[in-house]
Amino acid sequence: MGAVAQPYSHPYGMFKHAIRALGSGLRQQLRVEGVKGIDVCTVLPATIDTPHFQQAANYTGHKVVAMLPVYPPERVADAVVALVRRPRREVVVGPAGRALVRQARMAPALAERAMARQTDKTHLDHDEDAPATHGALHVPAPGEGAVHGGWGGRRRTALAGAAVTAGRRIKATG
Repeated sequence: MGAVAQPYSHPYGMFKHAIRALGSGLRQQLRVEGVKGIDVCTVLPATIDTPHFQQAANYTGHKVVAMLPVYPPERVADAVVALVRRPRREVVVGPAGRALVRQARMAPALAERAMARQTDKTHLDHDEDAPATHGALHVPAPGEGAVHGGWGGRRRTALAGAAVTAGRRIKATG
């Protein structure tokens, strides 16, 4: 969402865009001041299997669902460790995220339309109502906390990939 904003989650998207701007500004300031040996790296995760979707504020009236593909949080941790070893300006975690960033650079209007359509079709469960909630904004989420959100991570992503591949084969032979 730091490259292509999303409907229904404007404050979250603004925060993601602000993180990219902060990284860019810090890199520039370090360069202007001649500071050496400090690397500012920005990590842009795609959909990650965390409790975020259950704990975020929701005023849509519908249950929020993690959009496929969903990547395990360990991929983000691996990306951070890789940046310590080999710093880079930005790293996008997850092939779907990299594809979206590429699309946003080449055809921003198309990327926005695709994100709007995808969000409405797969990010909100229109068959399951959800009460309005401010999530964990004012009060921490109950429980001891969790890393995984139960969205399936690797398994769900693999199933989605298999479905896409099967769909291409059917289309090609049909």
